[in-house]
Amino acid sequence: MSLILKNLNLCHVNFVSRFVHQQDVNHNEQIEFMKTIIENQKSDWTKIKDDVLCKPGLLNSKNIDAVMLKVLVTDKKFDMALSFAKYLKSSHNEMSLGAINAILNLYYEYAKENKLSDDETQFILDTHKSLYEKYKILDSTTCEKLLHALCSINEWKLGIKVLDDINLTNTPSHSAYSFLIATLFKNNKRAEALKMIEKSVQNRRPLQDIVYDEWMKYILRKYKDKKILLKHLNEICQHVSNNSAVVSAVTAKRLKESYESLNWNGNFTQITQQSGQCMCCNQTLDCLTLSEEEFSILQKNVKEKLIVGSDLFLKTSPDELKRFLDFVNRTSPYDIVLDALNIAYSVGKSEIHNRIKILGTVIDYFLQKKKRILLLGRKHMLKWRQIHNLTSRTESFFIDDISQDDPYFITAAILSGAHTDIVSRDLLRGHRFLMQKEQLKRLFQRWQWQHQWMVFVPTYKPVIQPPLKFTPIAQSNKSGWHLPYLSEKSSTIGQVNTGIPDCSSWLCLRQNSK
Repeated sequence: MSLILKNLNLCHVNFVSRFVHQQDVNHNEQIEFMKTIIENQKSDWTKIKDDVLCKPGLLNSKNIDAVMLKVLVTDKKFDMALSFAKYLKSSHNEMSLGAINAILNLYYEYAKENKLSDDETQFILDTHKSLYEKYKILDSTTCEKLLHALCSINEWKLGIKVLDDINLTNTPSHSAYSFLIATLFKNNKRAEALKMIEKSVQNRRPLQDIVYDEWMKYILRKYKDKKILLKHLNEICQHVSNNSAVVSAVTAKRLKESYESLNWNGNFTQITQQSGQCMCCNQTLDCLTLSEEEFSILQKNVKEKLIVGSDLFLKTSPDELKRFLDFVNRTSPYDIVLDALNIAYSVGKSEIHNRIKILGTVIDYFLQKKKRILLLGRKHMLKWRQIHNLTSRTESFFIDDISQDDPYFITAAILSGAHTDIVSRDLLRGHRFLMQKEQLKRLFQRWQWQHQWMVFVPTYKPVIQPPLKFTPIAQSNKSGWHLPYLSEKSSTIGQVNTGIPDCSSWLCLRQNSK
């Protein structure tokens, strides 16, 4: 009987699988058929819909309007999309919410390069009014579509209210924030735009190109005095620096042009990884070390997470945590904290004696520099032969195999003091994410750049990579600015991620000495 049931279940699974696959095939064929007949029957929308619905697939009378508009907008066939939208609005049938959202999205996309008609503008305003009258509270998807459409007609006040509604249930998208901020600059509402930028950053929504573009347009439109222009352009670069942001190649080019209009020299350049020297102006970028106050803030945050047993320690027993804290209080400070398992596996899935050998090489390297070392590993490593040869030359602590070791060595280093370094190839992105405040994230990132050593074994001889001598964020000096940007040609395919930002794509902005 059980065998029969198994066979029946298997048959059912196979049937469902084939059914779902066939539905997908039918849907794709339905979409392709739709595209074909739209080309051939450009104006008879009723017949086009009827013909498409005669084909088997997922489209039906409830969703076909929204899907057709989405297909037309995606293919940038705006004339046809506008014609179809006009047909839907003139129909006596009540439009679905999906169709309404699709029309709002059409107007948003179309308005990027074209002016909307009075009728289209009025539709957006009427839709805003009717949706809130009907639903009172809108879902986040509808809010986003409505916000984009309202900004397209410069209704920024209504846009801000819609953004507030999104915040009730969700975090607004990058596009929602950026398009609203850009609209504020477009309408010369600088104070409101700067406040919205702060909210965007706090919600982890970095600015998109459209914001930087409208910000620069506002400055160049608003001010004529070169000193005032420069002051406000520097404000953009300072925002990039304060938030450790990396702008796109498009924004970098726009910044270059804006500064050059003030008789500055702008060049795309590279920064030498070992020294931090700009290959264009030969100046060396600064190492923006954490001040005592900044490190104290970071250390306090780690301590508070420990005290409340927060998410920094997701898989740790209270007893082990207490044992670890007692150990650190008793044996710190250290000069260097080694992530033992991470270093050991830098040789790949090699034999244990090779893992011991690489650990020994790293320990010898720092002992020769007369550094006090904490070796932090997992308990199963105590079974490795000759591990005692390493622990006899260091302070050592081994955590349970089920615990997370990353938080331990981060915590040991930060509690040890501002001078303590770490050795690990782990980029620690997860732990940076756990720090909810953006200020803490940036402080942690700067601390990491200044204190993290890495070990690589590209051949038979290991490479011990020291921390950066400079801070790879936008920074200024008396001569001007250096800003990192995302090159359109940059690629990390097949490359080892060393944790160091791309040094090949920087913008050098210098005052003309003449």
